[in-house]
Order: sequence, then C-alpha cells, then structure tokens
Amino acid sequence: MKFSSMALTLAVLTAVAAACSSESDAFESCDVAGGTNGTCVSGTVCGKGSDKGGAIVCIPICIDDKDCPKDYGCKGVDGTNIKGCRFKD
Repeated sequence: MKFSSMALTLAVLTAVAAACSSESDAFESCDVAGGTNGTCVSGTVCGKGSDKGGAIVCIPICIDDKDCPKDYGCKGVDGTNIKGCRFKD
C-alpha cells in the first residue's frame, strides 16, 4: 500500500507541474507581456487583449488587420516589434 501512495503522489505532482508550465492558448491569460516562447503557444504573443487595455492575454500574431478575426485589429505589442490581434473597443 505504501508503494501505491507514493505512486499516486508522484502522479499528482507530475500533473500539477505539467499544468503550471504549459503555454497559454490564444486569448487565455499570460504572465509576461511581450513574451512568446514558453509563455504563449506558437503564433501568439502575450499582450493587451483590447485597445482599452485590461488583462494581458495571448493574442494571435499578425501583419495587418486581414490576419485577425472580425472585430479585431492588428496593433503593436508594447515593448516589442511584434503586432497582435486586439479587440477593437
């Protein structure tokens, strides 16, 4: 029984570590503004989710407005030379 308790504890700790170290998907919150690698999934950057600011989220990287969903505009991400799709408020 002691072995199964240790195995269960190890499995839980592994799952928690994996969840905490995973990258955020598009439009999910993130921690490091301007971050890409290790912060957000490929093709996204951590930045303001809307023109009015608010929470920072992983936003799709873009070149111009046609790369963004409807009601989103391609805007510069603070502290970078990258543009991302932000909601037009």
